[in-house]
Amino acid sequence: MADIDLYLTLLRCSFRELALGNSLQFASSKVLWSEVAWSNILMKSVFFVFTLWTFFVSSSVLALNAQELRLKLSQLSLGLEVETVLTGPLDGFYRVVLSDGSVLHTTENGNYFIYGDLFRVEKDKVYNHDEKERNERRRGMLSDVDESELIIFASTSDQTLATITVFTDIDCGFCRKFHEDVPEMNRLGITVRYMAFPRNGIFEDQVSEEYTSEFKKLRSVWCSDRQRFYLTLAKTGAGIAEKECDTPIVKHYALGQKMNVAGTPTIVNEDGRMTMGYRSASQLALELGIQ
Repeated sequence: MADIDLYLTLLRCSFRELALGNSLQFASSKVLWSEVAWSNILMKSVFFVFTLWTFFVSSSVLALNAQELRLKLSQLSLGLEVETVLTGPLDGFYRVVLSDGSVLHTTENGNYFIYGDLFRVEKDKVYNHDEKERNERRRGMLSDVDESELIIFASTSDQTLATITVFTDIDCGFCRKFHEDVPEMNRLGITVRYMAFPRNGIFEDQVSEEYTSEFKKLRSVWCSDRQRFYLTLAKTGAGIAEKECDTPIVKHYALGQKMNVAGTPTIVNEDGRMTMGYRSASQLALELGIQ
């Protein structure tokens, strides 16, 4: 709209300029508007009207639909994996969500894009627009997870005041420290749901079929008939018997990557907000607003 206003302003200025110039000519030569003057007005008017028309036509012709934009971005040599293309909060821009949860804001023709979060200012506060969208995305992802695939330490309070989902590993020092606080979290009314996230990935390397030690330890816990007991035992550093079975660990790990989990422990609240690193029971209760 700013460009349209500029064109209209220039058009009005053109008429004023010509009118002023020809008025001076009339005052000095005492002659009426000449045919040449009217010709100049007509030519300049046609030029600006044509330019304005070109702006409207080019905008509608060059704008891509969501599918076309997805195709254009995927063909770039940047390795972008587009998950969704949405109408963005900025006029003339799409909001493109990538597979790892990061965001692009692209022009409608796909020729320009901004990588990173969009911030909105309201009075004296700043809001991260994209983080809010990511929270909703994470919440939706977790709602699709079958609770039978999780290891759950339920609240021991009279009522459950909050539920958190935690991506964890066996050997992670802060994961072990976090787990020591789980009984206190349960006492405060917090239910802890564990998902498996082997820090060094699933396989030893890209070409090997050998599982990482982190994966094997998590698999042994998930394959046990007393998951909570063996998870707690393994987190003390005690060795547990290696077991093999079908587990959701690969699924958990892939989901964590989609949520952009970069380490353990990573905590996801019910509203989708995600925090990384250790939190004590009292810190967590304060952040969750239950204390």
